[in-house]
Amino acid sequence: MPIHKPIRFETSLEPSLKKHILRIIKENPKAKTILNATLALIATGGILTFGVAFPNILGQIEKIRQRQKRKSYEEYRKLWRTFNLLKQKHNLEFIKEEDNYLVYGITENGKKKIKKFIFDELRVNAPKNWDGNWRLIIFDIPETQRRIRDSLRRKLEDLNFYQCQKSVWIHPFPCTEEIEFLKDFFNIKPFVKVFLVKEMTDGRVLYHFKDILKKVILKK
Repeated sequence: MPIHKPIRFETSLEPSLKKHILRIIKENPKAKTILNATLALIATGGILTFGVAFPNILGQIEKIRQRQKRKSYEEYRKLWRTFNLLKQKHNLEFIKEEDNYLVYGITENGKKKIKKFIFDELRVNAPKNWDGNWRLIIFDIPETQRRIRDSLRRKLEDLNFYQCQKSVWIHPFPCTEEIEFLKDFFNIKPFVKVFLVKEMTDGRVLYHFKDILKKVILKK
C-alpha cells in the first residue's frame, strides 16, 4: 500500500447526528464494522493515518484497537479501502491541503449515508432509573405521504413502541432524540407530536412492556 499523507476530516454534521453515531458505536457491538468505524471517524472529524486518530470521545474504540495491535495494520488497510470507496461514490470530497494533511469533507450524499446508518441502528435504550413517565407519539401525516407514514409505523414497531391506535404509539422510556431524528429523516416535523403521560392504566400497554420494565428501577 502506498504511503499517503494523513487524511483529516472536516465535518458539517449537526451535533445531534454526531451524538447518535457515537452512542451507536459505543452501545452496539454489532455496529463496529469497518464501514461504520470509518463513518464515525468521518462524522467526528477524526484523522486517517496508520495510527488512526479518533477524537477523545471515541476512546473506547481506541482501547479496543490497542488490545489488538497485531491487527492494527490490517484494520488500517480496511479503513483506507473503505475511505477510497466512499470517495469514489461521491460521499466525500477533497477540500484542501493544510498543515501536511489532506482535508476532506462530507458531501450531501455522504450525509444521507450517515443518516441511513443512524436510522438502521437506531434504538430506544432502557435507562438504569426510569422516571415512570410514558412517551405518547401522535402523528397526522397527509395521505399524499402514505409511504413515509407506513415507513414511520414500521420503524416505531421496530423500536418496540406499542400501537394504541393507527397513528398513536407509546413507549415508557425517554426517546425524544430518537423521535426528533425520525422527524428530520422523513421530513415530517409538522406532523408528529410527542406528549408525556404521567400514568398508564391500560393493561394491554403494561403487558406489552412488562419484561423490559422488570429490568429498570423506578425513580422515587
